[in-house]
Amino acid sequence: MSDATRVLTAEEEVELAKAIEAGLVAGESLRHGDHAVPAGDLMAVQRAGDRAWQRFLLGNVRLVQTIAGQEARRSTAGLDELFQEGFLGLAEALLRWDFAAGYRFSTYAAQWIRRRVVNAAVDQWVPASTRTALRARGVRCLADELTVELRRSVTDGELAGLLGRSERWVAQMRALPPMTSLEPELVAESASAPEPDADVRALLSGLPWPEAQVVRTRFGLDGRPALRQRAAAEALGLSLSTLRRYEARALRRLRGWLLAERAA
Repeated sequence: MSDATRVLTAEEEVELAKAIEAGLVAGESLRHGDHAVPAGDLMAVQRAGDRAWQRFLLGNVRLVQTIAGQEARRSTAGLDELFQEGFLGLAEALLRWDFAAGYRFSTYAAQWIRRRVVNAAVDQWVPASTRTALRARGVRCLADELTVELRRSVTDGELAGLLGRSERWVAQMRALPPMTSLEPELVAESASAPEPDADVRALLSGLPWPEAQVVRTRFGLDGRPALRQRAAAEALGLSLSTLRRYEARALRRLRGWLLAERAA
C-alpha cells in the first residue's frame, strides 16, 4: 500500500481539512482580486489545498471500495459503476464535513458514500421516467441547500462539479417541472408488489438495516401482524414519506435479486 492511499489518522484529517479550507479561501480571494496578500502566496496556498484534497480522497479509497463491494455482492450492479458513484459520494462528504465537530471523517462520509452506491444499484430496477424525476428532485434539493449555505444562488457549473455531471445535464434537471405525483407513483408500485415469499425472507438479511426493518414491519415478517404504512411509520419512528422511500427501494432491490437468482 502506497503512502498516498494509507488510511489517515484523526490528526491528519484535521490538518488536511484546514489546508483544504485555506486553499478554498485563497482561491476565492484570487478570483475576486480583493486581497492584500501577494498573489503568489495565495497561489501557493491554493495549490497546497489542492494537494490536501487529493490526499484526503486517496486516504479514503478503501472505505469506498468496502461499501461498493458490499453492495455489489447484494445486487447485480457492476463493482466499477458502484465504486465511481461511491467516490462521488466521498467527494460530496468532504465538501460538507465540519472537522471542528469532533468526529472522524469516515463516520460522516460512510452515509454519503452508501447513499450514492445504493441509489446506483437501485437505478437499474427503477422505470426511466421515475428515475429522471428522482434525479431532478435531488438536484433541486441540493441547489436549495447550497443556496441557504452560500446565501446566494448556486450556478449550474457549481452543481455540475459537485455531482460529477455536465452543466448541460444539470440545467436540464433543474428545468424539469416538479412531479407532484412522484411519491404516489412509488407508493402505488410498492403496494402492487406481491407479499414477500420464503425466498424474500431469506434475502432480507442482505438489505440495509432500515429497509429490512421496514419490510419486516410492513409485511409482518417479525412475528407480529402486518401494519399499514402510517402505523408502521409510527412504530419505527419514521416519517411517512421516509418509510415509503425505504419500502419502495427495498421491494425493487428484492425483486431484482429474485429475478437474477431465478434467471441463473
